[in-house]
Amino acid sequence: MIKPKIALLTQWYLPGNNAGGPVRSIFSLVEFLKSEFEFYIITTNTDLNSTLPYKNIKQNEWFVENKVNYYYHNTSTLLASDVIKNIQSINPNLIYLNSFWSWKFSLNILKNKKAFNCSILLAPRGMLSLGALKIKSPKKKLFFILSKLLNWHNSIYFQASSQIEEKEIISKYPNSKVYILPNISSFSAIISNKNKTVNELNLFYLSRIAKVKNLHLALTYLKSVSPQYKINYSIYGNIEDQNYWEDCLQLINELPNHVNVKYKGNIPFNKVQTTLMNEDCLLLPTMNENFGHSIVESLLSSCPVIISNNTPWLDLEKENVGFNFNENNATAFVKSIEYYASLPTEKFFEIRKSCNLYISNKLNLEGTINNYKNSFNECIKNRLKYI
Repeated sequence: MIKPKIALLTQWYLPGNNAGGPVRSIFSLVEFLKSEFEFYIITTNTDLNSTLPYKNIKQNEWFVENKVNYYYHNTSTLLASDVIKNIQSINPNLIYLNSFWSWKFSLNILKNKKAFNCSILLAPRGMLSLGALKIKSPKKKLFFILSKLLNWHNSIYFQASSQIEEKEIISKYPNSKVYILPNISSFSAIISNKNKTVNELNLFYLSRIAKVKNLHLALTYLKSVSPQYKINYSIYGNIEDQNYWEDCLQLINELPNHVNVKYKGNIPFNKVQTTLMNEDCLLLPTMNENFGHSIVESLLSSCPVIISNNTPWLDLEKENVGFNFNENNATAFVKSIEYYASLPTEKFFEIRKSCNLYISNKLNLEGTINNYKNSFNECIKNRLKYI
């Protein structure tokens, strides 16, 4: 059987880890679907916010590993036209873009879409949410005006990871065809048997350190937690914005003695679950998540979550797996932290079991994989006429 070819473009990929959730989504998707499609991953030889080339990775040439084709462009010499030529050399049945704002790996492809004899599927990866659009807002408003005049996003397919993201896409591109395809995690649900001390809680942050994730708000909540509770807060993630991190360090220095905060760096995605087995609960009052890999990975590791309501995960309290509040409701966040801190091992273990059951049912892995397969095939079969 000749498998359809998919040119999958992503500016950052493994072995890099700084770009967060999209990298994990793409890896899991390819692993589950490489028996159905011939994937050609086109990426770069450096990680997000890094200029150091990956070690032991071939660059500027195709190679095959575990039945997947890879091309790592050398970022120091890469031109936008090089990516177009690379795609054309494959003659794919589908171009799958995994960035909204990248010029070389998305926008220039859309600008030149008539150069390809196939459909294009674009996954904005949360970049059209209200929270994300607040950052550099004037420039982005101007971009939408110009890109619509130039028809860059006409006659392509979009992927949304939830109904919320579908509405965000439609609000910008009203006549678009949007497939709702949730992100996939290759992790399995496990239950931690870690003991928990009464009036103590091991919280953690698992995300990029950038303003959109609201780490500073989490730190202000901790400042108000009652002294009767001992709180440990482990921060895992890539420091994307150094100035923002300096502001967070100032907040950390102002925390009371019963709150202990430690920055523990970035975790390779294949070590996330073993790391979280030693934690209790995610605290992430994020400004926006179109899916929220850190939320899913926490629940898969049997850790409840305390998050904002700017995510698709809104039924947490009802299912006994966490809480979600408006990010400005500091009182509610503090009370939920104190509630989990007060619980003994036995009661907290019941919550861990609920997390395991909840996320296993929610992800519906087999059904999601079939939806991806059918959607990709539909995109390939029904090519839209480019305008």
